[in-house]
Amino acid sequence: MLGRTRNKRQLDIFEVPIERMINKNHEFAIGAESIDWELLEEHFSPYYAHKGRPGIPPRKIIGMLLLKERFNLSDEKVLKIWPENPYWQYFCGEVNFQTDKPFAASELTRFRHRVGPEGMEMIKNITIRQFGKPDFRKYETYSDRRKKSFWKKLIG
Repeated sequence: MLGRTRNKRQLDIFEVPIERMINKNHEFAIGAESIDWELLEEHFSPYYAHKGRPGIPPRKIIGMLLLKERFNLSDEKVLKIWPENPYWQYFCGEVNFQTDKPFAASELTRFRHRVGPEGMEMIKNITIRQFGKPDFRKYETYSDRRKKSFWKKLIG
């Protein structure tokens, strides 16, 4: 069954809205607005069953795969970093800041098997269109990027 993201951006007194935490001019905030998520959901909806427990919303799982591809991360690593990064959560369609992993790493594997090579190629093309080709020569992992940018800001 196709999972849905919350369309209502209704505030909850105990949750922090991500929009208050982020800069709307950030790469991922702009990227989140420029991708046609409804078209992607429509394209990937045939891969979801019509009965049973609702699956992970397509925007969330496709957003995670886009981030994984962008930063050349493993399934486990992208899920580990996600709760720390409000920009990633906003990109994946979250309304409120989350402190837990959104799902298990095995869900990414299941989704890749469901959509097959054609679906993954489409996701890879979206990644390149949104973020350009990643430069793997300079940075091997996301943590390398964070360390280098941190020290560059600190030292100059």
